Amino acid sequence: MAKTTARYCLSALMLWLWLLPKPAGAEIQPQVIAPPTLVWCLDHFPHFHEYDNSDTPVGPSVVLMQELARRAGFQLSFTPRTSLARCLKLMEQGDVDLMSNLRYSDERNQFMYLLPYSSNVAESLFLRKADQRLIDSKAQLRGLTLATLRHYLYNPATMALIAEESRHIAQVDSIEVALEMLLRNRIDGLVAPTISTTEAIKAISSYQQRFKIAPLDFSGVAPNNIHLAIARNSPNAALKPLLQQHLQTMIDDGTVARLIRNPKDRPDVKELKLQQP
Repeated sequence: MAKTTARYCLSALMLWLWLLPKPAGAEIQPQVIAPPTLVWCLDHFPHFHEYDNSDTPVGPSVVLMQELARRAGFQLSFTPRTSLARCLKLMEQGDVDLMSNLRYSDERNQFMYLLPYSSNVAESLFLRKADQRLIDSKAQLRGLTLATLRHYLYNPATMALIAEESRHIAQVDSIEVALEMLLRNRIDGLVAPTISTTEAIKAISSYQQRFKIAPLDFSGVAPNNIHLAIARNSPNAALKPLLQQHLQTMIDDGTVARLIRNPKDRPDVKELKLQQP
């Protein structure tokens, strides 16, 4: 009842203002509607989106999102560097609008619309370069202590492996922490996104010639899409069809493929795969 009365009073006030005499010569100005601002929550995901000693993130994902904003007609705002777990919580609450580079899960689907835009984020097993073991099958992982990234969803085949070997899995908060653990012999290997981990290794001079990628194939055969996520509780959730339309256009015209390069084409990844102790 109180809300109805308030709306009535507001409507009456607006009508009264409208009926006030207008100054001579006054013209009715068209109403200018500002484009909506959508807040994109970002963690630190080397190569894709990262904060390089700046308040503004850089990387292919940033370029992709800026292009989507331009085409769809919205303003894009970035959060400061925020952990993956925190971003997911903010999305659930509707306090931010967007995330990217996410794999699908039923749990996430409860509070996010997940729009696929790229088919894969490759994963690899990273070892110390001096490790003499040739690991090319998942059976060889039994008994090894491995690190994985907390809150990161791997492809289905890798997730199944993690579940099987959970007693020997150490979950860590970042690639950088895991690489330091690997270098100090606290773990035997790191299962992590290929490109991002390669970028993290390149970023630190003391890591050069210290790691390699095992020949073990982590690609799996199940669907392995990554998604743009829109918070279901976002005040801008109604823009989902518009974002989906323009995102599909960017897929169709090759923009996404141009920005999200296949890791097989990268010389630095090939170098890590070829390194021998």
